[in-house]
Amino acid sequence: MNNQIIVSTEKTEKIRIRPAVLTKFVTNITFRAVCQFFIIGVMIYAGWNFYGFYEYLRGNGEILAPYRPPVVEAFLPFAAVVASKVMFVTGEIDSVHPAGLVIFIAILLTAWIFRRGFCSWICPIGTLSEYLGKLGQKVMGRNLMMPKWLDILLLVLKYVTLLVILKLLLFLPTTEAEIFMQTPFYKISDIKMLEFYLNIGLVGILVIIILMSLSFLFKTFWCRYLCPYGALLGIIGIFSPVVLKKNNNSCIKCNKCNQVCPNKVNIKEKNQIVISTECIGCTSCVSTCPQPDTLKFTAFGQLQVSPLVYSVGVLAVFFGVIVIGMLTGHWESSLDISDFKSLYQQMLGGF
Repeated sequence: MNNQIIVSTEKTEKIRIRPAVLTKFVTNITFRAVCQFFIIGVMIYAGWNFYGFYEYLRGNGEILAPYRPPVVEAFLPFAAVVASKVMFVTGEIDSVHPAGLVIFIAILLTAWIFRRGFCSWICPIGTLSEYLGKLGQKVMGRNLMMPKWLDILLLVLKYVTLLVILKLLLFLPTTEAEIFMQTPFYKISDIKMLEFYLNIGLVGILVIIILMSLSFLFKTFWCRYLCPYGALLGIIGIFSPVVLKKNNNSCIKCNKCNQVCPNKVNIKEKNQIVISTECIGCTSCVSTCPQPDTLKFTAFGQLQVSPLVYSVGVLAVFFGVIVIGMLTGHWESSLDISDFKSLYQQMLGGF
């Protein structure tokens, strides 16, 4: 392959599989799409409410009961990382942004049990990246492919980003982390995040356009090359009891598994256990395979896990942790409306 970006020469013929398998395939793919867009809907609804809360703090609008949805803390990963270090060392759970910490724990636990299932079933950024790639494939006929050397080089980026974050976490003294968590900046970091995106500027807009364009041209560009979350979950997933197994004796090398894989895992050439930190557990390969029991998820080496059980398991673990957080009082912030209004005024004055 020449060292340049070329158009994929992979076959794009329509996938034809047995009716019984087709039923499973459609059901599984449809269920995943429903889950993905349900999460997108929740994020849009939360974002709208959060913007209303922000306008209330600014003194605009006639909102009688402003609501700050805790789920917005999912977009404060640095705060969650700092809070997780403090919790691990001291046992203290962050009361200012507890939802962010709970979501972070839910993601990590999901990865430990079901590998990168969060990426394919829940993550809204992953959904956006995936569907931009699908749109690109529809418009152009096929996505572009990176030359192998560049693909390997770019894969390193998200691990380098993850390494920087982990280094910061490991070398940040716990006392300094605790002090930082008491600062006005930390307490109102969600508002700061919103203001950043509301006033993103030309450079920020260009960066977003470039990233979206790359995801349009190259399948799941963000997830494969840039997302440090995905890098972390891929590493944690190595220790998962759930693995994807392949029966080489019954495999007919039809390449359908590779065609449907959103993250370009070369399943066809893998041996008995498909080991890849890029596998996001979408289960499309298992559902698409025309050969019975050739591709299957197993737990603890023997117990077969169907695509439906896998997907329900991912959702149950993730949302189960969140429910536990709610029931134990670790979801809503300890700050009330008056606290946020006071902090916002401090922010306007500079701190």
